[in-house]
Amino acid sequence: MRRTVIGTVELLGRSASRSGPGMSRLPMLPLAKTTATDIVRFRSTSSMQGYSEMARERSKTVTSFYNQSAIDISAEKASVRLMPATLLYAGKSPDGQHILSSAKYLHKELPVRIAHRIKGFRSLPFIIGCNPTILQVHELYIRAYHMLIDFPLIKDQEVEASFSKLVQQLLDDHKDVVTMLAEGFRECRKHIEDETIVRGFLDTTLCSRLGIRMLATHHLSLHEDNPDFVGIICRRLSPKKIIEKWVDFARRLCEHQYGNSPRVRINGHVAARFPFIPLPLDYILPELLKNAMRISDRGGGIPHANKDKVMDYHFSTAEESNQDPRMSSLFNTMTNSGPQSGPMHG
Repeated sequence: MRRTVIGTVELLGRSASRSGPGMSRLPMLPLAKTTATDIVRFRSTSSMQGYSEMARERSKTVTSFYNQSAIDISAEKASVRLMPATLLYAGKSPDGQHILSSAKYLHKELPVRIAHRIKGFRSLPFIIGCNPTILQVHELYIRAYHMLIDFPLIKDQEVEASFSKLVQQLLDDHKDVVTMLAEGFRECRKHIEDETIVRGFLDTTLCSRLGIRMLATHHLSLHEDNPDFVGIICRRLSPKKIIEKWVDFARRLCEHQYGNSPRVRINGHVAARFPFIPLPLDYILPELLKNAMRISDRGGGIPHANKDKVMDYHFSTAEESNQDPRMSSLFNTMTNSGPQSGPMHG
């Protein structure tokens, strides 16, 4: 074995000397003492060093992805809040300047709000934050932050058009975030001991998400030519009309589910009209009406025994499930999924 090793090295030495004059002056190692075991050990050590270097590089990449000073700096900034009245009175300008102003505001504001959410994900308990599904949502927010922060300054309508496409893309990318959070928290449900941590995180995250989506939708809606609307704000909203729309929807669901539905009478200032954002009403009204029709609501209120539970995300007064409540979906009522779900609640 020793003879074979020496012969191989000598052959390489001769080949090297032909390839260039500098190579022939390299000193030869005393290979007479080299054994097969030494070669295997060398190869093993070299492989381990290479693997360790790759692991360190991968670790640096992962660390730099999650711990970034730019995100930390943005997360320390306060959000610039806009009241509906501010959005309404900004109005519309014939030259489209109102759209440029809205885009410039979003370009500065969205990275700050998204950085706040990333900070929230970082503050989760380790066992929850490492859940693959929750981690996927976390990464969605990190990518969104970079896409927005790297976008150039908005100076004209051409750049604004590209920015609006980016905003629409991000809305589409994040449309399943609530469902993903529900799945993630369900997967690590057994590891959650303090419900207040989950409730605080979800309250803040979902409220912030709603605000971000409303601002983004408002900006995109400014491009639409609708004389009754400024963005998502209806200039002359009729409470009676919007209630009638959802009454009809809830009644049809009720008839399909139970074969019958109650009649609904609307009293009060039925002719009233005022500026308002219909989007939240489109979430709230159908749920109120479905609950009222399902339980023949007569205004009895919440049972005292349930008072401390009504704000928990996994609690529902809908039909009882045979599943262990500790293992039930944290968001069954929000995602309209799981054994408790049904068309008349959720």
